Amino acid sequence: MLRRIRTIDRLLEGRLNRRQFNDALGLFGLVAVTVPMVSRPLSAAERLLLFTWGGLEDPSLFPEYAAKHGEIDATFYGDEYEAIEKLRAGYEADIVGPCIDVMPRWMTTGLQPIDESRLLHLDEQFASIRDAAPSFYDGERYYVSMYWGFSSFVYRTDLTDIKPEDESWTLLFEEKYKGRMAIWDSTDAVIPHASLALGYFDDPYRPDGEHLERVAEMVRKQRDLVRFYFSSVTEAVQAIASGEVVISYAWSDFLSHLKTAGVPFKWANPKEGLISYNCGLARANRKGNEEAQYDFINASTTADVGKFLIEVFNLGASNKTSFDMVDPALLKELELSTPEESLTRSHPFVYVPPELKQKHIEMFDEIKAGA
Repeated sequence: MLRRIRTIDRLLEGRLNRRQFNDALGLFGLVAVTVPMVSRPLSAAERLLLFTWGGLEDPSLFPEYAAKHGEIDATFYGDEYEAIEKLRAGYEADIVGPCIDVMPRWMTTGLQPIDESRLLHLDEQFASIRDAAPSFYDGERYYVSMYWGFSSFVYRTDLTDIKPEDESWTLLFEEKYKGRMAIWDSTDAVIPHASLALGYFDDPYRPDGEHLERVAEMVRKQRDLVRFYFSSVTEAVQAIASGEVVISYAWSDFLSHLKTAGVPFKWANPKEGLISYNCGLARANRKGNEEAQYDFINASTTADVGKFLIEVFNLGASNKTSFDMVDPALLKELELSTPEESLTRSHPFVYVPPELKQKHIEMFDEIKAGA
Protein backbone atom coordinates (compact mmCIF):
# COMPACT_ATOMS: atom_id res chain seq x y z
CA MET A 1 0.00 0.00 0.00
CA LEU A 2 0.73 5.38 -2.67
CA ARG A 3 -1.72 6.47 -1.96
CA ARG A 4 -2.30 2.30 0.49
CA ILE A 5 -2.66 1.05 -0.84
CA ARG A 6 -1.80 0.22 0.09
CA THR A 7 -4.05 4.16 -0.96
CA ILE A 8 -3.36 4.03 -2.75
CA ASP A 9 -3.72 5.34 -1.50
CA ARG A 10 -3.10 3.65 1.03
CA LEU A 11 -3.18 5.11 -2.63
CA LEU A 12 -3.34 7.81 -3.65
CA GLU A 13 -3.76 9.54 -0.75
CA GLY A 14 -5.14 6.43 -1.73
CA ARG A 15 -8.54 7.93 -1.43
CA LEU A 16 -9.45 10.40 -4.21
CA ASN A 17 -12.82 10.37 -5.88
CA ARG A 18 -13.04 10.72 -9.68
CA ARG A 19 -13.35 14.52 -9.57
CA GLN A 20 -10.42 14.93 -7.18
CA PHE A 21 -8.33 12.53 -9.28
CA ASN A 22 -8.97 14.49 -12.45
CA ASP A 23 -8.24 17.76 -10.61
CA ALA A 24 -4.88 16.29 -9.60
CA LEU A 25 -4.10 15.41 -13.21
CA GLY A 26 -4.94 18.94 -14.21
CA LEU A 27 -2.22 20.25 -11.93
CA PHE A 28 0.25 18.49 -14.21
CA GLY A 29 -1.39 19.53 -17.47
CA LEU A 30 -2.71 15.99 -17.90
CA VAL A 31 -6.16 14.62 -18.57
CA ALA A 32 -7.73 11.28 -17.87
CA VAL A 33 -7.37 8.81 -20.71
CA THR A 34 -10.37 8.47 -23.00
CA VAL A 35 -10.23 5.43 -25.29
CA PRO A 36 -12.53 5.62 -28.31
CA MET A 37 -11.62 2.23 -29.82
CA VAL A 38 -12.96 -0.78 -27.93
CA SER A 39 -12.36 -4.22 -29.40
CA ARG A 40 -15.04 -6.03 -27.38
CA PRO A 41 -17.10 -3.91 -25.02
CA LEU A 42 -18.56 -5.96 -22.20
CA SER A 43 -22.27 -5.95 -21.56
CA ALA A 44 -23.59 -4.43 -18.35
CA ALA A 45 -23.87 -7.92 -16.85
CA GLU A 46 -20.28 -8.81 -17.84
CA ARG A 47 -18.71 -5.47 -16.93
CA LEU A 48 -15.89 -5.75 -14.42
CA LEU A 49 -16.70 -4.53 -10.89
CA LEU A 50 -13.76 -2.93 -9.12
CA PHE A 51 -14.04 -2.51 -5.35
CA THR A 52 -11.22 -0.26 -4.22
CA TRP A 53 -9.98 3.09 -2.93
CA GLY A 54 -11.60 6.11 -4.58
CA GLY A 55 -9.54 7.33 -7.57
CA LEU A 56 -8.29 3.95 -8.73
CA GLU A 57 -11.27 3.57 -11.05
CA ASP A 58 -9.85 6.07 -13.56
CA PRO A 59 -8.92 4.48 -16.94
CA SER A 60 -5.56 6.28 -16.85
CA LEU A 61 -4.52 3.45 -14.54
CA PHE A 62 -5.60 0.63 -16.90
CA PRO A 63 -5.69 2.05 -20.46
CA GLU A 64 -5.09 -1.30 -22.18
CA TYR A 65 -8.08 -2.80 -20.42
CA ALA A 66 -10.27 0.17 -21.40
CA ALA A 67 -9.16 -0.21 -25.01
CA LYS A 68 -10.16 -3.86 -25.05
CA HIS A 69 -13.28 -3.99 -22.89
CA GLY A 70 -14.53 -0.44 -22.39
CA GLU A 71 -15.92 0.86 -19.11
CA ILE A 72 -15.82 -0.73 -15.70
CA ASP A 73 -18.14 -0.38 -12.73
CA ALA A 74 -16.57 0.69 -9.44
CA THR A 75 -17.50 0.99 -5.79
CA PHE A 76 -15.27 2.35 -3.05
CA TYR A 77 -14.17 1.94 0.52
CA GLY A 78 -12.22 4.17 2.87
CA ASP A 79 -11.00 1.39 5.14
CA GLU A 80 -9.90 -2.13 4.25
CA TYR A 81 -11.48 -3.73 7.29
CA GLU A 82 -14.86 -2.23 6.36
CA ALA A 83 -14.44 -3.55 2.81
CA ILE A 84 -13.62 -7.01 4.09
CA GLU A 85 -16.71 -7.14 6.28
CA LYS A 86 -18.86 -6.07 3.32
CA LEU A 87 -17.50 -8.93 1.21
CA ARG A 88 -17.93 -11.39 4.07
CA ALA A 89 -21.57 -10.27 4.31
CA GLY A 90 -22.22 -11.29 0.69
CA TYR A 91 -21.15 -8.37 -1.51
CA GLU A 92 -19.48 -9.53 -4.73
CA ALA A 93 -16.75 -7.91 -6.86
CA ASP A 94 -14.25 -8.93 -9.53
CA ILE A 95 -11.15 -7.03 -8.39
CA VAL A 96 -10.23 -5.54 -5.02
CA GLY A 97 -7.29 -3.32 -4.03
CA PRO A 98 -5.75 -4.73 -0.83
CA CYS A 99 -2.58 -3.62 0.87
CA ILE A 100 -0.33 -6.56 1.56
CA ASP A 101 -0.27 -6.19 5.33
CA VAL A 102 -4.03 -6.90 5.47
CA MET A 103 -3.92 -9.94 3.14
CA PRO A 104 -4.45 -12.49 5.96
CA ARG A 105 -7.81 -10.85 6.63
CA TRP A 106 -8.68 -10.46 2.93
CA MET A 107 -8.25 -14.23 2.60
CA THR A 108 -11.45 -14.69 4.64
CA THR A 109 -13.54 -13.07 1.87
CA GLY A 110 -13.32 -15.83 -0.76
CA LEU A 111 -10.52 -14.39 -2.90
CA GLN A 112 -9.71 -16.48 -5.97
CA PRO A 113 -6.18 -17.75 -6.69
CA ILE A 114 -4.15 -16.07 -9.41
CA ASP A 115 -2.57 -18.15 -12.17
CA GLU A 116 0.93 -16.71 -12.58
CA SER A 117 1.15 -18.00 -16.16
CA ARG A 118 -1.54 -15.47 -17.10
CA LEU A 119 0.31 -12.47 -15.64
CA LEU A 120 2.15 -10.63 -18.42
CA HIS A 121 4.30 -8.33 -16.27
CA LEU A 122 5.13 -10.42 -13.22
CA ASP A 123 8.74 -10.93 -14.32
CA GLU A 124 9.13 -7.15 -14.62
CA GLN A 125 8.43 -6.61 -10.92
CA PHE A 126 11.02 -6.14 -8.20
CA ALA A 127 11.64 -9.51 -6.59
CA SER A 128 11.05 -8.25 -3.05
CA ILE A 129 7.65 -6.91 -4.11
CA ARG A 130 6.72 -9.83 -6.34
CA ASP A 131 7.63 -12.58 -3.90
CA ALA A 132 6.52 -11.09 -0.56
CA ALA A 133 5.20 -13.95 1.60
CA PRO A 134 1.66 -12.54 2.20
CA SER A 135 1.09 -12.71 -1.58
CA PHE A 136 0.68 -16.46 -1.23
CA TYR A 137 -1.59 -18.84 0.62
CA ASP A 138 -1.29 -22.63 0.63
CA GLY A 139 1.20 -22.48 -2.25
CA GLU A 140 -0.91 -20.30 -4.55
CA ARG A 141 -0.68 -16.59 -5.38
CA TYR A 142 -3.56 -14.35 -4.35
CA TYR A 143 -2.01 -10.87 -4.59
CA VAL A 144 -0.17 -8.79 -7.21
CA SER A 145 1.53 -5.56 -6.14
CA MET A 146 0.80 -2.36 -8.05
CA TYR A 147 2.54 0.37 -6.02
CA TRP A 148 4.39 1.15 -2.81
CA GLY A 149 5.13 4.33 -0.95
CA PHE A 150 5.84 6.15 2.27
CA SER A 151 4.18 8.13 5.01
CA SER A 152 6.05 10.82 6.93
CA PHE A 153 5.29 14.44 7.75
CA VAL A 154 5.84 17.76 5.98
CA TYR A 155 6.60 21.14 7.48
CA ARG A 156 6.79 24.74 6.30
CA THR A 157 10.45 25.74 6.23
CA ASP A 158 9.59 29.45 6.42
CA LEU A 159 7.17 29.16 9.34
CA THR A 160 9.11 26.74 11.57
CA ASP A 161 12.69 26.55 12.77
CA ILE A 162 12.98 22.80 12.11
CA LYS A 163 16.32 21.71 10.68
CA PRO A 164 16.87 18.42 8.79
CA GLU A 165 18.86 17.01 11.70
CA ASP A 166 15.86 17.68 13.99
CA GLU A 167 13.41 15.60 11.94
CA SER A 168 11.67 13.18 14.30
CA TRP A 169 8.18 11.84 14.87
CA THR A 170 8.39 13.50 18.30
CA LEU A 171 7.85 16.88 16.58
CA LEU A 172 4.20 15.92 16.10
CA PHE A 173 3.80 16.06 19.88
CA GLU A 174 5.50 19.44 20.46
CA GLU A 175 3.58 22.18 22.30
CA LYS A 176 5.12 24.85 20.08
CA TYR A 177 2.93 23.66 17.17
CA LYS A 178 -0.33 23.73 19.11
CA GLY A 179 -3.18 24.76 16.83
CA ARG A 180 -0.96 24.58 13.75
CA MET A 181 -0.76 20.82 13.22
CA ALA A 182 -2.83 18.41 11.10
CA ILE A 183 -3.00 14.63 11.49
CA TRP A 184 -4.64 11.99 9.31
CA ASP A 185 -7.86 10.82 10.93
CA SER A 186 -6.91 7.14 11.12
CA THR A 187 -5.38 4.65 13.51
CA ASP A 188 -3.10 3.72 10.59
CA ALA A 189 -1.45 7.08 11.23
CA VAL A 190 -1.70 7.81 14.93
CA ILE A 191 -0.78 4.34 16.22
CA PRO A 192 2.51 3.82 14.34
CA HIS A 193 3.89 7.34 14.56
CA ALA A 194 3.08 7.61 18.28
CA SER A 195 4.76 4.23 18.76
CA LEU A 196 7.85 5.37 16.88
CA ALA A 197 7.98 8.59 18.89
CA LEU A 198 8.04 6.40 22.01
CA GLY A 199 10.85 4.25 20.62
CA TYR A 200 8.77 1.14 19.87
CA PHE A 201 10.73 0.26 16.73
CA ASP A 202 10.31 -3.51 16.69
CA ASP A 203 6.54 -3.44 16.11
CA PRO A 204 5.01 0.06 15.97
CA TYR A 205 1.72 -1.17 14.48
CA ARG A 206 0.51 -3.59 17.14
CA PRO A 207 0.95 -2.02 20.57
CA ASP A 208 -1.11 -3.65 23.30
CA GLY A 209 -1.22 -3.70 27.08
CA GLU A 210 1.18 -1.24 28.69
CA HIS A 211 2.54 -0.17 25.32
CA LEU A 212 -0.94 0.73 24.10
CA GLU A 213 -1.59 2.70 27.28
CA ARG A 214 1.51 4.78 26.62
CA VAL A 215 0.52 5.25 22.98
CA ALA A 216 -2.92 6.42 24.15
CA GLU A 217 -1.25 9.03 26.37
CA MET A 218 0.65 10.34 23.35
CA VAL A 219 -2.46 10.40 21.16
CA ARG A 220 -4.35 12.24 23.90
CA LYS A 221 -1.56 14.82 24.14
CA GLN A 222 -1.59 15.25 20.38
CA ARG A 223 -5.38 15.69 20.31
CA ASP A 224 -4.97 18.92 22.27
CA LEU A 225 -2.38 20.18 19.78
CA VAL A 226 -4.00 19.47 16.41
CA ARG A 227 -5.77 22.11 14.39
CA PHE A 228 -7.82 19.33 12.81
CA TYR A 229 -7.79 15.67 11.80
CA PHE A 230 -8.01 15.38 8.02
CA SER A 231 -9.49 12.76 5.73
CA SER A 232 -8.26 14.06 2.36
CA VAL A 233 -5.02 15.34 0.86
CA THR A 234 -6.81 18.42 -0.47
CA GLU A 235 -7.94 19.46 2.99
CA ALA A 236 -4.46 19.18 4.47
CA VAL A 237 -2.61 20.73 1.53
CA GLN A 238 -4.83 23.81 1.50
CA ALA A 239 -4.18 24.38 5.19
CA ILE A 240 -0.41 23.97 4.75
CA ALA A 241 -0.37 26.26 1.71
CA SER A 242 -2.29 28.99 3.56
CA GLY A 243 -0.05 28.77 6.63
CA GLU A 244 -2.94 27.71 8.86
CA VAL A 245 -0.96 24.49 9.41
CA VAL A 246 2.83 24.43 9.57
CA ILE A 247 3.40 20.71 10.22
CA SER A 248 1.30 17.78 9.03
CA TYR A 249 1.29 14.01 8.73
CA ALA A 250 1.60 13.26 5.00
CA TRP A 251 1.87 10.68 2.25
CA SER A 252 4.36 11.02 -0.56
CA ASP A 253 1.69 12.29 -2.96
CA PHE A 254 1.41 15.49 -0.88
CA LEU A 255 4.64 16.59 -2.53
CA SER A 256 3.33 17.33 -6.01
CA HIS A 257 0.40 19.34 -4.63
CA LEU A 258 2.62 21.43 -2.36
CA LYS A 259 5.08 22.08 -5.19
CA THR A 260 2.21 23.32 -7.32
CA ALA A 261 1.08 25.56 -4.46
CA GLY A 262 4.54 27.15 -4.55
CA VAL A 263 5.13 27.22 -0.79
CA PRO A 264 8.46 26.43 0.91
CA PHE A 265 8.21 23.05 2.62
CA LYS A 266 10.22 19.95 3.45
CA TRP A 267 9.30 16.27 3.37
CA ALA A 268 10.77 14.89 6.58
CA ASN A 269 12.99 11.83 6.88
CA PRO A 270 12.45 11.16 10.60
CA LYS A 271 15.36 9.61 12.44
CA GLU A 272 13.06 6.84 13.74
CA GLY A 273 12.27 5.78 10.15
CA LEU A 274 9.54 6.31 7.56
CA ILE A 275 6.27 4.37 7.50
CA SER A 276 5.83 2.35 4.30
CA TYR A 277 3.11 0.41 2.50
CA ASN A 278 2.70 -1.96 -0.45
CA CYS A 279 -0.70 -2.16 -2.18
CA GLY A 280 -2.02 -3.95 -5.22
CA LEU A 281 -4.75 -6.11 -6.73
CA ALA A 282 -6.51 -9.39 -6.06
CA ARG A 283 -9.22 -11.45 -7.75
CA ALA A 284 -12.29 -11.08 -5.60
CA ASN A 285 -15.18 -13.46 -4.96
CA ARG A 286 -17.31 -13.04 -8.09
CA LYS A 287 -16.97 -16.04 -10.43
CA GLY A 288 -17.20 -16.25 -14.21
CA ASN A 289 -15.28 -13.14 -15.30
CA GLU A 290 -11.74 -14.52 -15.49
CA GLU A 291 -10.66 -12.95 -18.77
CA ALA A 292 -11.65 -9.47 -17.64
CA GLN A 293 -9.99 -9.97 -14.24
CA TYR A 294 -6.65 -10.99 -15.73
CA ASP A 295 -6.81 -8.29 -18.41
CA PHE A 296 -7.39 -5.70 -15.69
CA ILE A 297 -4.47 -6.89 -13.54
CA ASN A 298 -2.16 -6.95 -16.55
CA ALA A 299 -3.25 -3.50 -17.72
CA SER A 300 -2.69 -2.05 -14.23
CA THR A 301 0.86 -3.33 -13.87
CA THR A 302 2.46 -2.15 -17.11
CA ALA A 303 5.60 -0.01 -17.13
CA ASP A 304 3.62 2.94 -18.51
CA VAL A 305 1.12 2.85 -15.66
CA GLY A 306 4.00 2.57 -13.21
CA LYS A 307 5.61 5.66 -14.75
CA PHE A 308 2.31 7.51 -14.30
CA LEU A 309 2.13 6.48 -10.62
CA ILE A 310 5.66 7.74 -10.00
CA GLU A 311 5.35 11.05 -11.83
CA VAL A 312 1.80 12.02 -10.83
CA PHE A 313 1.33 10.40 -7.43
CA ASN A 314 4.97 10.17 -6.35
CA LEU A 315 4.48 6.49 -5.53
CA GLY A 316 6.91 3.66 -6.16
CA ALA A 317 5.81 1.34 -8.97
CA SER A 318 6.02 -2.42 -8.59
CA ASN A 319 7.22 -2.61 -12.22
CA LYS A 320 10.96 -1.98 -12.19
CA THR A 321 10.97 -0.99 -15.88
CA SER A 322 8.95 2.09 -14.95
CA PHE A 323 11.94 3.56 -13.13
CA ASP A 324 13.98 3.61 -16.35
CA MET A 325 11.29 5.84 -17.87
CA VAL A 326 11.41 8.54 -15.17
CA ASP A 327 13.80 11.46 -14.73
CA PRO A 328 16.52 10.28 -12.27
CA ALA A 329 16.39 13.68 -10.57
CA LEU A 330 12.73 13.10 -9.65
CA LEU A 331 13.50 9.63 -8.30
CA LYS A 332 16.27 11.08 -6.15
CA GLU A 333 14.02 13.84 -4.88
CA LEU A 334 11.31 11.33 -3.96
CA GLU A 335 13.86 8.92 -2.44
CA LEU A 336 12.53 6.21 -4.75
CA SER A 337 15.29 3.92 -5.92
CA THR A 338 14.30 0.28 -5.50
CA PRO A 339 12.05 -1.34 -2.89
CA GLU A 340 15.09 -3.23 -1.62
CA GLU A 341 16.97 0.01 -0.97
CA SER A 342 14.13 2.38 -0.11
CA LEU A 343 11.91 0.15 2.01
CA THR A 344 14.76 -1.18 4.17
CA ARG A 345 14.98 2.34 5.65
CA SER A 346 11.34 2.22 6.73
CA HIS A 347 8.82 0.38 8.87
CA PRO A 348 6.52 -1.57 6.52
CA PHE A 349 2.91 -1.93 7.61
CA VAL A 350 2.16 -5.33 9.16
CA TYR A 351 -1.04 -7.24 9.77
CA VAL A 352 -3.04 -6.11 12.81
CA PRO A 353 -5.47 -8.81 14.03
CA PRO A 354 -9.12 -7.67 13.92
CA GLU A 355 -9.58 -7.74 17.71
CA LEU A 356 -6.55 -5.53 18.29
CA LYS A 357 -7.48 -3.27 15.38
CA GLN A 358 -10.91 -2.74 16.93
CA LYS A 359 -9.28 -1.92 20.27
CA HIS A 360 -7.13 0.72 18.53
CA ILE A 361 -10.16 2.23 16.77
CA GLU A 362 -12.21 2.39 19.96
CA MET A 363 -9.31 4.00 21.82
CA PHE A 364 -8.86 6.66 19.12
CA ASP A 365 -12.59 7.39 18.92
CA GLU A 366 -12.80 7.82 22.70
CA ILE A 367 -9.80 10.15 22.76
CA LYS A 368 -11.20 12.30 19.96
CA ALA A 369 -14.48 12.49 21.87
CA GLY A 370 -12.62 13.94 24.86
CA ALA A 371 -11.77 10.92 27.01
